[in-house]
Amino acid sequence: MPRRPLALRPRAPLLLLPALLGLAPLAAGQDGLALSDEHRRWLEEEVVYIISDRERDAFERLISAAEREAFIQAFWSRRDPEPLTPENEFRIEHYERIEHANTRLGRETGLPGWMTDRGRIYIQLGEPDERTTFASVPGLYPTELWFYLAREEQFLPPIYVLFFRQYNAGPYLQFNHVIHQPEELLPAQSFPDGDSRMEAYRLLSEISPDLAHASITMRADRGVTASLALPDIELLQTQTLLSDINRAPYRLLDTGWVTGAETARGLVESDYLFNFVPSSGVARVLPGPTADVRFVHYAIEIEPQHFTVAREEDGNEYFTRFEITGEVVNEEEDVIHDFAVEPFLRLTESQLQEVGARPFTYRGAFPLIPGDYRLRVILKNAARTEYTLFEDELQVPEDDALLSRPLLLHGPPAPSGGGEADPRAWSVGDSRFVPNARSVVAAGGRLQAVAAVAGRDRVSFRVTPWQATDAPAETVAAVAEAEVEVVDGVAWWSPSTTDWDTGRYVLSLIAADEERTTTLDLTARRAVAAPWGLNDSFGLEQPGALAATLAEQWLRAGDHARSRQSFRRALEENPNLGRVRLALGRFALEAADPREAVRLLEPALAQAPEDPRVLRLLGDAHRESGNPARAAELYERSLSVQAPDAALLNALGWSLAAAGERTRAASYLERSLDLQPEQPEIRSLLTELRGNPGTGPPG
Repeated sequence: MPRRPLALRPRAPLLLLPALLGLAPLAAGQDGLALSDEHRRWLEEEVVYIISDRERDAFERLISAAEREAFIQAFWSRRDPEPLTPENEFRIEHYERIEHANTRLGRETGLPGWMTDRGRIYIQLGEPDERTTFASVPGLYPTELWFYLAREEQFLPPIYVLFFRQYNAGPYLQFNHVIHQPEELLPAQSFPDGDSRMEAYRLLSEISPDLAHASITMRADRGVTASLALPDIELLQTQTLLSDINRAPYRLLDTGWVTGAETARGLVESDYLFNFVPSSGVARVLPGPTADVRFVHYAIEIEPQHFTVAREEDGNEYFTRFEITGEVVNEEEDVIHDFAVEPFLRLTESQLQEVGARPFTYRGAFPLIPGDYRLRVILKNAARTEYTLFEDELQVPEDDALLSRPLLLHGPPAPSGGGEADPRAWSVGDSRFVPNARSVVAAGGRLQAVAAVAGRDRVSFRVTPWQATDAPAETVAAVAEAEVEVVDGVAWWSPSTTDWDTGRYVLSLIAADEERTTTLDLTARRAVAAPWGLNDSFGLEQPGALAATLAEQWLRAGDHARSRQSFRRALEENPNLGRVRLALGRFALEAADPREAVRLLEPALAQAPEDPRVLRLLGDAHRESGNPARAAELYERSLSVQAPDAALLNALGWSLAAAGERTRAASYLERSLDLQPEQPEIRSLLTELRGNPGTGPPG
């Protein structure tokens, strides 16, 4: 059934959006794919007057044709004033302007209309509010005067744009007050020694006061007296206006989507790459279900104007599918933990109306071993192939002590319900948090702050005005501070902001000689909308899952002793975890204990008889424990469910030879040499098999 995307709230025209990002561009010298004729025409003709320098640079640096096509689609989408309609009104009008310029504004020259000064201004600003032509005035070059009313959204005042055909030939040139003088419009007029500027202005006034005004200044809302007397004061003003006109098509365009794409290159597909949407994110390390475990809780919050769902044409429900991927890397850039989930969201009409004006949030959690890390989470929304990205630094302490950065909440901690640990994100003990990812608090209400604390009975909170200088913190007077008790590993504080000035503040958590800080913004708004969304869970309901996840992290970190210990704990909690048996089987083979590996892996094979990893590893265990026939059987089964490689074919060939099946062994070794000819030991073994047709194993 056909579907179309639907924003929870109609998006404002992009020219009204503020700039959202200012990250660094691609490294200098990074060259992109050579421009095709089609892409060069698009860049240098079709959008030459409306593309920003930032976008142009990014387009030229793209490395594939697919990326360029995705960029072009996103370029127009970002300028679409009504994204919920099937047409892109901005794009349609832009090409209509080009067509008008080519058919109406280039007649007096051999140049295409879009390349003329009039064509450029028309494409940039559109049809003037008034247009006056002076085509046959004696003593005056053919002249056109265009008048535009003020355009506040483009920061343009009322302006005159004057064009003239110098020497009565060629295209109309834009009169530039930096290089042109009023008398240049009157070629047949001779000016005696004196003030030719003033005399030209007087003569032009007799033709048209507006024309005379425009010859002195582009500003239609100011007089000309000062500029007549002091021409130099007009130079900077003209340069500024000309720059503003050139920037008008993208003056307030958010180019964060370009920077977001450069950041996400290699992380998302081309069809997502240029559909970046801004978001707010927060992550904290909080206590886990046991004293020796820490969990990372994260939240990604998207404002309603940037969040999209889809609707079936004949239905009254709205939905989307997310792809959420994340990774945690250590200081050596090793991936210690990664995850991928695909939650689905469905809303009824009434639910959509209820949440449509509030931010959407996705919240997740996972356990993490001690260390210093960088977290990256990418959230992709399939409804309109949009994505956002969140990164943060994490520190998980090795010992029992824990002092997290303070966290802003929407409302006080709520009871989680039930006596058992809540596996959902942002639940700690008997408390459930609604994180304030934007860290924006309404003035006059109560600030809600919480922090995870272990190894301490009391801590202090303090709020001070934020300052851009490096002045010592103790010289800044606190607007509020208090010592609070730590209850069940959580410290919570809720001061009133009634007497605080709006602005930015620093919230500090202090314990002995340690301090953790975060910033917050106090806004004059009456209230800050609490988000709605999805709250994921880790899956503590499956026995052994927590220990297995930590074991895999220890393995990636290179600590095999801790990894083996955690895997054994996971197996004790749940003997049916195949991935745990597989890992312990590998450990057993590394420890030269193939019989232990067989004991661990045979039950895993019974659970997953077609798993190529189990088949192959169990084959290795049987081969090393002196059972080549069973090993050969497992290797052959593995070949039926995975592509062959030289190592697998060699193991199978050796096992068959050891089991006395030399002819079959030779056939598999020949296949191995076809894949990888440079194997002298295998060639030697094959020669031995062919030269000794007996039933014993090769020497």
